[in-house]
Amino acid sequence: MLKDALRPLLPSPMLRLWRRRAAARLDRRFANWTPAEVFGAVYRERLWGSRPDFQFCSGNGSHERAIIEPYLASVRAFLSELPRPLDAVDLGCGDFNVGARLRDRCAAFVAADVVPELITRNARAFAHLDVTFQCIDLVKDELPAGQVAFLRQVLQHLGNAQIAAVIAKLYRYEWLIVSEHVPETGRFIANRDKPMGPGVRERFGSGVVLTAPPFNLHVLEQRELCTVPEKSGRVRTMAYRLHRFPCVRAEAKLA
Repeated sequence: MLKDALRPLLPSPMLRLWRRRAAARLDRRFANWTPAEVFGAVYRERLWGSRPDFQFCSGNGSHERAIIEPYLASVRAFLSELPRPLDAVDLGCGDFNVGARLRDRCAAFVAADVVPELITRNARAFAHLDVTFQCIDLVKDELPAGQVAFLRQVLQHLGNAQIAAVIAKLYRYEWLIVSEHVPETGRFIANRDKPMGPGVRERFGSGVVLTAPPFNLHVLEQRELCTVPEKSGRVRTMAYRLHRFPCVRAEAKLA
């Protein structure tokens, strides 16, 4: 289409404005859909892009070397520092292009996503890796058992009430490794709400920070593993050692 051809020619401020408006339109479109419906449509309509070697594409964050290589290096190093390989759960595994490269640093490995066709494809494409693929709605369903959970650029696509529902179930894990797209500046308003959809909060100067209000994730230890630039923001990866089964759950109280 003509607009697709002209888009790369737009000045940077206009291109950023176009992207923000397009993301806002999509979020409004999906506001009343279920997670399976939303992300099924995202993959079918290739809203996160496409690649000739992938039937389902989880976007630049799962394929751009400048983004995934620092992530893989830092997470693999972190896992290697632990006393023993841990049972891992990849929550919102997407097309599994990244998770596949963490498999050898873990013991048992479960990968979950909400799109049935995606899970079927992953189970076939990665059968050689001894991974259990499960179709799970992270918001409504019980999460798989494990010791370390990966949440890579997943929560950023959910609304605050949905994020709170996921957080309440994360305390079964010893470690949580979470990546989120946040603004370029270090000072921003965390956790501004948005409808569930393919867009992220960075477009209006916010990003998901689980230890900040209203989520207030209870952690014993935290460490920044890496930060890499992505478009006008950055993808920050944090490792959190969690209070397992705390007496008082850190469930978010949303206004």
